[in-house]
Amino acid sequence: MKKRLPIGRSDFKSLIDDNMYFVDKSMLIKEVIESGDVLLITRPRRFGKTLSQSMMKYFFDITQNNEYLFKDLKIYKEKNIIEKHLNKHPVIYITFKDLKSNNLKKMHALLTMELSRLYLKHKYVLEVLDNEEKIIYDKIMGREALDADYENSIRSLSEYMERYYGKKVIILIDEYDTPIQQAYLHGYYDEIISLIGNLFGMALKDNVYLEKAVLTGITRVSKESIFTGVNNLEVSTVLNELFNDKYGLTKEEVEETLKYYELEYEENEVIDWYNGYNFGGVEIYNPFSIVTLAKNKGKIGPYWMNTSGNYLIRKLIKEGTVNIKDSIEKLLNGENIESKINETMVYGDLYLNSNESIWTLFLFSGYLKWIKETKEGYRRYTLAIPNKEVRMFYEDTVLLMLEEGNIQLDNILINLINGHIEEFKEDFQKMTMNTLSYFDVSGEEPERFYHGLILGMSVGLKEKYIIKSNRETGLGRADVILIPKDKTDKGIIIEFKKFYKNEKILLNSAQNGLKQINEKKYEEEIKSYGINDIIKISIAFDKKEVEIVSNLDKEVELTEIEKVAKNMLKKGLDKNMISELTGLSITEIVNLYK
Repeated sequence: MKKRLPIGRSDFKSLIDDNMYFVDKSMLIKEVIESGDVLLITRPRRFGKTLSQSMMKYFFDITQNNEYLFKDLKIYKEKNIIEKHLNKHPVIYITFKDLKSNNLKKMHALLTMELSRLYLKHKYVLEVLDNEEKIIYDKIMGREALDADYENSIRSLSEYMERYYGKKVIILIDEYDTPIQQAYLHGYYDEIISLIGNLFGMALKDNVYLEKAVLTGITRVSKESIFTGVNNLEVSTVLNELFNDKYGLTKEEVEETLKYYELEYEENEVIDWYNGYNFGGVEIYNPFSIVTLAKNKGKIGPYWMNTSGNYLIRKLIKEGTVNIKDSIEKLLNGENIESKINETMVYGDLYLNSNESIWTLFLFSGYLKWIKETKEGYRRYTLAIPNKEVRMFYEDTVLLMLEEGNIQLDNILINLINGHIEEFKEDFQKMTMNTLSYFDVSGEEPERFYHGLILGMSVGLKEKYIIKSNRETGLGRADVILIPKDKTDKGIIIEFKKFYKNEKILLNSAQNGLKQINEKKYEEEIKSYGINDIIKISIAFDKKEVEIVSNLDKEVELTEIEKVAKNMLKKGLDKNMISELTGLSITEIVNLYK
């Protein structure tokens, strides 16, 4: 038995040499050979991209004899491919997966260092270079070249290697988009994109020394000139069938792996936690999680989510617009969302909180799955959370967001569900005063706060309540319905109202919200579950000011209005004016004298 599992191991040769467990994906080599000249393969992190690139490097590399590595694999049965391609091609292999930096200067240094290493590895080509070529080659090795020389370095090396071997070159570039994502995160996106774009553009566009190129990454970056003019580009994403079973694990491969390690497991539990991905119509499991599950003897856990690489996704959830948070809430409640998905990712659009770009990134990064194309030809898809592991990430992100914003929901929610309305009001008003500024990212304080609160409810009350909401954009209409799973508990309706000047005072807005709950009979949905004990809450916002009324303090509502009116009467205001300001009738105002 192969006792060792390849967790964190991405070098194919060392994996085979050390007799580690390997799910045979070698037929990818055949599919690559039979596909286009330039291939871009995008998959989520830790789904086998680097290992597959490493496997192809050892298969094609003309400088090595690696036949023994492939003798027990499926590809070895393809005799024609073995004869023509096994260690028969010059190979340029470079990985960008470790190019991570929070500033442009260091990223530039890391990139030139990687290119320097590449040139050092192939310095044997100096034998076929003229003096001028040797000078530039030496400068790149010594990290003293001009940016133009670095930008042309991969193309130049392919020319030199073709000259040396008399054969065209295979270029393998792993995690090509890592420096691009880093640049976006840390604010030097525009500065780095030109260098990266020219580097790839020159290597791939009209390169007569190129036999084939395979690039892997998480996204297909567009509108940054990286693939402009690369007419022979063929793209494999999670949306199409090309290589759809070659990254991640199929159901059969999962069963084979767990059986190999003689693990007893609950199939539905493994499915719920790690399945759910749809790669070009094939059902796919998360490979990192399955391998870690096997290592931990079948113990379920959020293995993939506990690895690095979540920062950008968390940032986009935290800073997302009202519409983004609304969609996150729906996803947490087990609902689907719908969005156009553009296979060409535009990182610049993330600054604009573009729904399309954000959901595209979430899908390609593995935080969403696509269920079906809702409008064929329009690239609109139904999207959902793929499994429990990813759902846990969303829930943890929401809780972290609330924690960072100092929003303590526990006591507030306990007071609410227990019907302690006065305590609920007091705690809620304190919370809004202390935390609204945290959500003031785009000047929409109440909306940001509101959605943070509802997301928190979706996470904090999910075990005891079915949570439903029905909103228009902003706070003009915002119904939240909490349906208890235990019929002895109280149902709860919350209506959020934004203050408008024509309502004169904030209390009127709150009262209008309660009136809306009653007039539109929102309680009927809760009653349909056999629950008749219902708390109705209306919360009105005006920046950091809050008014709350409920069906449990009806008399207090009237008394508060009367107090406002009485204060106006004491100041000598005309009864008609008081009526206009408070919404009370003249008769009600007259009764205040009694």
